[in-house]
Amino acid sequence: MKSRRNRKNLKHQSGHPGRGKPEVSSGQRRRARIADEAAGSTQNAAAIPAAGVRLNRWLAERGIGSRRKCDTMIQECAVEVNGSIMVEPGYRVKEGDRVAVEGRPVKEVRRLYYLFYKPKGVLCTDDPRETRTRVCDLVDPMVSNRVYSVGRLDEDSEGLLLLTNDGDFANLVMHPRYQVPKTYVVVINGSIRGEEIDTLRNGTWLSDGKVTPERIKLIRRTKSTSSLEVQLGEGRNREIRRIFAAFGYSVKSLKRVRIGKLGMKGLKRGAIRPLTRQERDDMTSLALDQVSGEQAESN
Repeated sequence: MKSRRNRKNLKHQSGHPGRGKPEVSSGQRRRARIADEAAGSTQNAAAIPAAGVRLNRWLAERGIGSRRKCDTMIQECAVEVNGSIMVEPGYRVKEGDRVAVEGRPVKEVRRLYYLFYKPKGVLCTDDPRETRTRVCDLVDPMVSNRVYSVGRLDEDSEGLLLLTNDGDFANLVMHPRYQVPKTYVVVINGSIRGEEIDTLRNGTWLSDGKVTPERIKLIRRTKSTSSLEVQLGEGRNREIRRIFAAFGYSVKSLKRVRIGKLGMKGLKRGAIRPLTRQERDDMTSLALDQVSGEQAESN
């Protein structure tokens, strides 16, 4: 049996085909669509403004890929607009434009919103060359159209992810400007001292700037480990692990247990559920209220 380290290195083997695109049956899509409609988790795509929508964003919102991937497809001459190859990612799609990818017309899709419990050891990537298990491998058979994760959790972390094909919604939840709170339960190796927690509350300087948790609370402390609840308003790469590493502590386990007001109740590892219309609207309101509050304080 191959060691875990060797299995991880499979993606570096020359010529390895990777996992490719997840296979999904029409029956799976149909059952997922019924679940979406029952939850009220879908809505029709927004009307295109008179000024149009950037081509890469327009494609991403219809499940073709991330904006970066769509940029690559445009540059590789795989996208046509009104019968002509389009190589300008900044082109604005307008009402009536006919867009095709690799010769196939791009269809309108409904906007979808899900909550997913990512297990440890699963990657937030759609790279078809990846050999390890990806979020899309678990999720695609359970959703009615292609969706993407809002932000990321690293491979060694678990917990809640929002999934959507609505770029505006994703930006509201993910962008640091909107400060949507994400709550984590962290277990570190070592018995953390009270004065260190106070220092953490006042902010920690990392290589990319100062990080100040919105809230940090000690849950349990033993001679060998400490459990804490940490709430952040933005998500940088491996942020929590780097915060505790700055104090000499390694993270033993990390779980995201809440995004805004959305918690883990009733959701098992690897499971997914559609957001209700009320949950979606509440998340949008939370993000917009955060910005309104900041503007009111500055005036």
